[in-house]
Amino acid sequence: FNSLSRKVRMRTTKINGVVILITTTLMLLASCCFSQTYASTSVKVQNNSGVEASSGEEESNMKCAGATQQETQTCDTEDDDNYEEESDFDNEDVDYEEEEEEEEDDSNDEYDEESDYEDEDEEDYEEYICEDEDEVECQSMLLNDNECEEADTVERCKASCGFCAAEEASEAYGVKQQISSWEMMEEWNELQLYMSRIEAGEIDDEIIRDDECRNHQDLCIKWAVDGECDIPAERNHMIAMCSPVCQTCHLESPCTQFIGAEDNRTPALQPGDLNKLFKRIATASDSFDRLQLEGIIKTDEIDNEDGEWVEWMKQYQPNVLGVDPWVVTLDNFVTAEEAKHLIGVGFELGYETSTFHSNGVSKNAGVPHRTSKGVFYQWHGDNAAEQIMERIERVVGIPPIYAEDMQLLKYEEGEYYKYHHDYHAGHLQSPIGPRILTFFLYLNDVEEGGETKFEDLDNLTVTPKTGRVVIWPSVLDDDPLEIEDWTFHEAMPVIKGQKFGSNLWYHQYDYQTPHRLRCTEILI
Repeated sequence: FNSLSRKVRMRTTKINGVVILITTTLMLLASCCFSQTYASTSVKVQNNSGVEASSGEEESNMKCAGATQQETQTCDTEDDDNYEEESDFDNEDVDYEEEEEEEEDDSNDEYDEESDYEDEDEEDYEEYICEDEDEVECQSMLLNDNECEEADTVERCKASCGFCAAEEASEAYGVKQQISSWEMMEEWNELQLYMSRIEAGEIDDEIIRDDECRNHQDLCIKWAVDGECDIPAERNHMIAMCSPVCQTCHLESPCTQFIGAEDNRTPALQPGDLNKLFKRIATASDSFDRLQLEGIIKTDEIDNEDGEWVEWMKQYQPNVLGVDPWVVTLDNFVTAEEAKHLIGVGFELGYETSTFHSNGVSKNAGVPHRTSKGVFYQWHGDNAAEQIMERIERVVGIPPIYAEDMQLLKYEEGEYYKYHHDYHAGHLQSPIGPRILTFFLYLNDVEEGGETKFEDLDNLTVTPKTGRVVIWPSVLDDDPLEIEDWTFHEAMPVIKGQKFGSNLWYHQYDYQTPHRLRCTEILI
């Protein structure tokens, strides 16, 4: 909405500028014609500065002629208001052009601030229409199969080549498919033959439920052309999401257990649990007494059996930076040896350019939104990482199966991750549910820069320090499926040195089981 408003304002400014220029031109032409027509009857007035005025301009010029500096400024102001001085218009034109350039520069420089999951270009708003570029030309070509095999012909004559009709017909087997090449058309024909065999009862194997023998993604045919139906690492996902196109409706996929089973999942958080989690951490902080006095933590909310846990937590010096929403840091949570170990694992696995998620879709980050590098680490079996995970579970009270793999991060000088959010709306339709909590570990001291900043929380900033942790929610306490709008944040550019860290994101539902089966992206 903010991005759209900026565009509207910019375009309105341009329209106003055009109106002003047209009005100026018409007035100047009228003034010129008026002075020429009545030149013989005009009364010449010689003012103190030697300027002559016609009778139509006599009163205003006589008033301003020989005026004091203050009076002259008043006259100039009146001229500006009435757009009656050509020089004023020229200045306004220059100002307008400068303002337009500044607004365009701002528009180009701004990254999307409305959400970490909205990174849409203008073309995203354009409705896709399947049609021929030139219907008459395409139909006159009397297209045959050979001609439609040419990529240029397909692009120009999708309707005449039958691609539009195929896309419409594909809805009979689930989500409407995108068909944009002859290879995809051939895959579509194979799909139809397979489904006709099922309908005719020619396949003897047990058929899975009809609602599972459907294409659940609009790119199923494209993925099949890319060979993903036969890639072992992708097969479970493809069987569940694209059974008709992979011709696997008669096979069972581990992913099918998640389809339609949303009511059988165990949530990590019930409404109200998020506040309980952070209040429990706060009881071990130096802010505990103040939070009690302010009524943020009530006496009946304190678990008297937590004494041992509170004493254990105090060694990490919890610091409450915010309560609505909660932002909390812990210090010395990770030892220097553990931090060094995780940094080394990152180098061993190979840091790669990080991705920026938009509506649950990964996009190459690069410039301008995110320039850091990272790698996901399946920490199971790593003694040092397992010890860290055990401590984290003791802090948040959520089992590790709800957490993604560790994301190990590396920032070089000048690298950053701009204003974004960890919540992705696309996860709502996934077995794993949305991200509910971020547990971020700093693995080194940064010489300068690299802070984590929460702009909407009065620019609350956390400075990197070896072993430090910052924790914040991505969802609301009373509805763990809804985004917490106040925890947008950014990783500030590293000015000097390097920055190493690790993200651990918790989901509302079991993440590890669907992830292990490569079923996290299926739609439930």
